[in-house]
Amino acid sequence: MITDATPRSAEEALRWQLRRIGSSAWEGWALRFQRLAFGYASEAGWRRCDEGLDWFSDHDLISQGSPPRGALAWFEVGGKVTVRGSLGDGEVIGPGVEGRIGIVPHDTLGRYLGWTPAIFPFAR
Repeated sequence: MITDATPRSAEEALRWQLRRIGSSAWEGWALRFQRLAFGYASEAGWRRCDEGLDWFSDHDLISQGSPPRGALAWFEVGGKVTVRGSLGDGEVIGPGVEGRIGIVPHDTLGRYLGWTPAIFPFAR
């Protein structure tokens, strides 16, 4: 059964991410950053972002258009899939903004692949 309940609400997860603006400690850890933001301590069950995106695709959970606040926004950057948290109004947050946690317009990060609910079905 797929549930969208997470230990932290979307607003709590976004506040967690905003408190880390400017940190370089999360470079290369986009999926882990999002998982921890939503309050999960254990691994997501996916080693790489592309595995997570494949899972969402297999479950027909990828939507197009501007990602709503609190959603996961998926991109292809430099030939690799990555994920960011959506702040709404076309902005996303996460690692990889000049080597740090930052906020960028979702249409400037790379090839936009769509958005999904913030679900981590294998995390605890």
